[in-house]
Formats: sequence, C-alpha cells, structure tokens
Amino acid sequence: MKSSFAVGVFITFCIHQFSSSNAFIPAAVGNKLLHHSQITSQKHILVLTMAEENTTTSTTTSNNNKSKSRRLYSFEEARRIARGHGFDSKEEFLEYMCPGAYQIPKDADVVWAESWQGWEDFLGITLSFSKGREVARALDGIETEEAYMALMKSKTIPDGDISSRLPFRPDLKYKEQWQGWEEFLEG
Repeated sequence: MKSSFAVGVFITFCIHQFSSSNAFIPAAVGNKLLHHSQITSQKHILVLTMAEENTTTSTTTSNNNKSKSRRLYSFEEARRIARGHGFDSKEEFLEYMCPGAYQIPKDADVVWAESWQGWEDFLGITLSFSKGREVARALDGIETEEAYMALMKSKTIPDGDISSRLPFRPDLKYKEQWQGWEEFLEG
C-alpha cells in the first residue's frame, strides 16, 4: 500500500496489483476507516477518498472492463481543475492520463449535463481572434492596454463568463492578426 497526503486534505491512495481475486482494500482518511472496496480482477485499482463530503469517489474496473464514472466535484470545481491543466482541445483532454486526486471524468459532458456549456467553456480554450476581439470590445470601461492588463491581473472575471477565455496577452496570442490595442479594444 502506498499512502500520500495533500496539503489541507488527507487523501489515501491504495494502489495494488493482486494475484488473487476477491481481495479487499481498506480506504481511510486519517485513521478513520471509511469503506472497503472489493477487488474482483487482476488490474491496478485506485481507490481515492477525500476528507470532504461530496468529493468521495472510486473508479472500479470489473471483470468485463466497464468503468463507472461518478461525480467527484461540483461542475465549477471540475471546470477550474480542467482549465488549470491548460488543454488546447477536447482531444488533448481525452488523451491525458494522470492518476491522482485531480482526475476529471472523460465523460464530463454527461456527468455535469445540467451545467454543461460546451468543451471550450469547460476546458477554458482561448477564444479565436475574432470572437476574442468581439468579447474584449464588449467589456465595460476597458479601452486601453493598461485597463485590459489591470482586469486580467485582478483575476475578477468569473469562470462562467465568456471573457474568462480571453488571453492574458492578446498581442502575443493573436500575433498573426494583431493590429494594435486600440483596434482590438475599440475598433
């Protein structure tokens, strides 16, 4: 058994490869036993238990190799985590494999269907130049490079707002189409 702790949240990782079936893995937070997970196949199994309610999950693989996804995080938390990875496309997200505390289900559009606004929104994919310019021009009181940079540095744009997908430095991101700050912000 390997144990690991995250800052602020106790997390127990139980990763085993079993040679016999029907083995059990205890999962605990701190020294409190929360549940046992039955292992029925000879595969690597990850059991993750977090110390907050509404964040407990386990992904198990049965003998027929079907995996069940359950809600790990709220939509907003999952979107913040996914955006933090900096994916440039849905395909890149789907190919990403990193076991651990921050793995988001690959079927996020199904898991959070009631809040879903599209993969671009979920992953925080930067807006195209034309859409970015349109959104930037609609920002109230943002008419100069200094005002734009102050807004970006303030980090006050909510994740659900489309302007949160504007690049921090549009002059660098859109360098092929860039014609200056005045044209980008005012037209």
